[in-house]
Amino acid sequence: MANCTRLQYLNVGMNKLGGQLPMSIANLSTQLTELSLGINFISGSIPHGIANLVRLQALDMGENLLTGKLPPSFGELSELRKVLLYSNQLSGEIPSSLGNITWLTYLYLINNTFEGSIPSSLGRCSYLLDLNLGTNKLNGSIPHELMELPSLIILNVSFNSLVGPLREDVGNLKFLLGLDVSYNKLSGQIPSSLGNCLSLEYLWLQGNSFVGSIPDMRRLTGLRFLDLSKNNLWHDT
Repeated sequence: MANCTRLQYLNVGMNKLGGQLPMSIANLSTQLTELSLGINFISGSIPHGIANLVRLQALDMGENLLTGKLPPSFGELSELRKVLLYSNQLSGEIPSSLGNITWLTYLYLINNTFEGSIPSSLGRCSYLLDLNLGTNKLNGSIPHELMELPSLIILNVSFNSLVGPLREDVGNLKFLLGLDVSYNKLSGQIPSSLGNCLSLEYLWLQGNSFVGSIPDMRRLTGLRFLDLSKNNLWHDT
C-alpha cells in the first residue's frame, strides 16, 4: 500500500488480522487522515515511525493485542482528533507529548496496563471532549489541569490507584455529562462544587475512601446514575 500515495482513508477493522504491526506502516501515504485497525488480533508495539503520518486525524487500534510503550513521537501528530487504543496490553507511562496534540478531542486508553501519573500536559488539549483512562495502573493524583478543560464531557479514570482528593475545581467542568473516578484510592470529602456541574447525568464515586457528608446535589436535575457506595460517608443530622 506504500505505493498508494493518494490514500486518505484506510479501514481494515473487525477482521481476523494477526501478526505484528509492521514498521512499514510508517510508509503509508502522508495524505492519510484516518487509519482504522480496530478489533483484530494485531500484536507487537506501535512503531515510532507512525509520526510520519503527518495528516492523520483519526487512529483506531482498539481491541487488539498490542504491547509495549506508546511512543513519544505520537505527540508529533498535531492533526490528530481521535485516538482509540483501548483494550490492548500497552504499558509504560502515558507520554506527556500527547499534550502537544492541541486538536485532540477523544482519547481512549481504557483497559491497558499504563502506569505512572496522568500527564498534566493533557490540560493543554483544550478541545478534549472525552478522556477515558480507566482500568489501568495509574497512580498519583488527578492533575488540576484536567479541571480547566473547557469542553470536557466525559472523564473516566476508574479502576486505577489514584490518590488524594477530588479537587474542588471539578466544578469548573460546566459541560461534564459523566464523571467516573470509581475504584481508586481517593480520599477527603466529596467536593460541594460538583453541584455546579449542571450537565451531569452519570456520577460514579464508589470504591474510594471519601469521608464526610454527601454534598447538596439538588441542582443536578439531569442526574440519572449516582453511585456513592463503598466509601466512608455519613449523614449529618
